[in-house]
Amino acid sequence: MNNWRPVLPQDLPAVVALARQHFESEVDHIFRTDPLVYEHNLALAVVNQLYNPHSVLLLGCWSGPKLLGYTWVARGERAVWSGEEMAAVRMAHLDLTIPARERIHMIRQMISFWSVWATEAGLPIICSTTLRSDQQGFLRIHQQAGYTVRGSIAYLRLAT
Repeated sequence: MNNWRPVLPQDLPAVVALARQHFESEVDHIFRTDPLVYEHNLALAVVNQLYNPHSVLLLGCWSGPKLLGYTWVARGERAVWSGEEMAAVRMAHLDLTIPARERIHMIRQMISFWSVWATEAGLPIICSTTLRSDQQGFLRIHQQAGYTVRGSIAYLRLAT
């Protein structure tokens, strides 16, 4: 059984390893990735989540000792044409070796967590983006959840 829980400081090496193993190749030709910078930013998110739970959401999904995936959402983003604050999904990473059906289920769980967290935080919009080269399935799951998809960005207006 999979267990979602907040990411803790001792989880950070597993989170960074999962990101590097499964997703670094999606961006390393664009950005000079640095695992220490990523771990530092994750550590800040862990501390912020502990002291101000409505500032960031960072959850990991575990099966025993194995990290299957994680999601990271932060507040504070705004579109340039609106003053409304958004919940910005920073990461939705999964172990790509787990079966596709389980990955789809986990993405649906993530989307649900985002909505609950954003509603509790009083944020009217969720914005989820992707840099992945194969993004159709990910964005289709968003559409099924009621998101409006524009290019590689999915938006959801919440009833707040």
